[in-house]
Amino acid sequence: MITLHHAIKISASRHAVYASLTDINHMAAWHAGKVEGEIAPGKVLTLRPKPETCFSWRTDQLESDALIVQTSQEETDSHAGKTLTFSLSDLDDGRTLVELTHGEWAESDPHLPFCNTYWGEVLFHLKTFAERA
Repeated sequence: MITLHHAIKISASRHAVYASLTDINHMAAWHAGKVEGEIAPGKVLTLRPKPETCFSWRTDQLESDALIVQTSQEETDSHAGKTLTFSLSDLDDGRTLVELTHGEWAESDPHLPFCNTYWGEVLFHLKTFAERA
């Protein structure tokens, strides 16, 4: 099994970055396509970056301004059950470090390289939004 790892430094407070990741209205402003549902423990968030593509995530753990852990419930092009984690921490220069892991990928999953690339794009959109908010 493979776990994807990504990180980005954002010139915004951890609180602002966390809000960008957990407030459905904020997320709708920077995430591609439709954003539906709720980001709260036990609730499901559904992302539809394209009409034919759907990803649903159940939120398992939230630690204010620090951690988000979700488990995929539905994925258009891959198997569900993967874990997605966002960890936020302060950097010495005042920026926020966002570390993302997306795990339990089968090595043979043909969608793996596309998802890996897409996470870079998603984090860039998050950075752009959070730094302008």
